[in-house]
Amino acid sequence: MEILAEVGQWAWYLIWILLLLVASLLVYVGLGGNFIILGLALVHAVVTGFSSIGWKLLVVLAVLVAVGEGLEFILGTFYVAKKGASRTGIVLAFVGGLCGAALGSPVLPVVGTILGSFVGAFAGAIGGEYIEQRRVEPSVRIGAHAFLGKMLAILVKHAISLVMVLLVLLATWPR
Repeated sequence: MEILAEVGQWAWYLIWILLLLVASLLVYVGLGGNFIILGLALVHAVVTGFSSIGWKLLVVLAVLVAVGEGLEFILGTFYVAKKGASRTGIVLAFVGGLCGAALGSPVLPVVGTILGSFVGAFAGAIGGEYIEQRRVEPSVRIGAHAFLGKMLAILVKHAISLVMVLLVLLATWPR
């Protein structure tokens, strides 16, 4: 009987691992995976009476969520600015990324959101730069930088989510 209890405990832990990893992947579709990881940790803490996840870890996770959101904004916005984008190009790259994600979701769920976000940032930056400069080549160059900035931002945010997952898994490791 004891062995069945141990197998059951590890089965639940495997489900917990998968749930956290899937949540971490949600950053790619703009669904706030880091917030979901924080929420899962909070639910676990409350359900278990804060036995393995305490307030200190929850605060660390909340700080990581804030850092991830801040870095996503900074990398997605200021990277393209550093590459020479105008204010109009920066704003339209940001708006284009949001619109592209929203328009891509119904066309092709999940993948459409990701692709729409990248294509929207690219197109928005091109449009903004073309409005400012009336030249195609520099507009396309800035659009490519907006695309790369968005990709870099999401990769950094996912790395932060993986750190969060690791911290939660270490705290909840079956004893």
